[in-house]
This record gives sequence, C-alpha cells and structure tokens, in this order.
Amino acid sequence: MTHTAERATERDRWFLGTLIRIIADAGDSDGNLGVFEQYSRRGFSPPRHVHHREDTALVVLDGAITAVVGDERRELSTGGFVWLPRDVPHTFRVDTDTARLLELIMPAGFEQFHVDASDPAAELEIPPPSEPDVPRLLDAIGPYGAEIVGPPLGPDD
Repeated sequence: MTHTAERATERDRWFLGTLIRIIADAGDSDGNLGVFEQYSRRGFSPPRHVHHREDTALVVLDGAITAVVGDERRELSTGGFVWLPRDVPHTFRVDTDTARLLELIMPAGFEQFHVDASDPAAELEIPPPSEPDVPRLLDAIGPYGAEIVGPPLGPDD
C-alpha cells in the first residue's frame, strides 16, 4: 500500500512489520469500539495471545489468512469474518502476498496497545521486514488485560 496523495498521520503506525491505520479509538466511540485497518505481507502472524477484557473480530478486506481460535482453524479469503472471543487464545497468518484486514475491538481500549508497541509510520506503506521486539511487546501488553501465550504461526503450521 502506498498513497502518494496522503501523508501518514499520528494514527498510522508500523506494528510488527505491518502498517496499521487506526480508524476509531476509545475516544471516538465513548469507549465502545476500536477499529483499525492492517496491511501485512505474506507470513505475518502475531504471537498467539488472549484478551481478557474485550472481544475482537477480523474481516478480510483483501487477501487470505489462516485464523486459529482456540482449537479451531479457519481459512479465510476476501470477505471472510472470524470472531475472536475474550478468554480464547488466537492468532492468524497472512497466506497471500499481501492482505488488508479490518480489526474490530469491543469494548475499545486494546487498540492503544498497538500504539504502545509500534512506531509512527514514516510512510503509508508496509514497513521493511524486521525482527519483532519481543520485550517491547511483553511490556506493552500487560496493562491491557491480555497476554502472549504462544508463538506466531509458522509457514508449515
């Protein structure tokens, strides 16, 4: 994704090798809903994690992913939807060259974790690949009532 007419704003973040655009946060929705759009490359997978305060959902806007929710594994393509209930470990992996996802967070608040564990986007494009800063993730996630419980999905998972 590159937008020559648009400039990155404070709501555009580079998170774990992805571009996140925060559409709505707790302040925009009286704490009820957080929404962000994520642009990722093939193979991107967040560590398996669990939310204890909120439910989340993913909508695949473009591309394909494999989602793992608890013991269930689902293959999703453009238009696909997966519900990620609180207290159930989950992760996903991008299976196409790129993917564009919409993440919904109810109630809002966890979107701020993505801000705390990311850097401002220098440009509106997926950043160069880099190794995740695991200590930063672990430090950032605790205050949000969530925890990392396992590794990301690998290419053969």
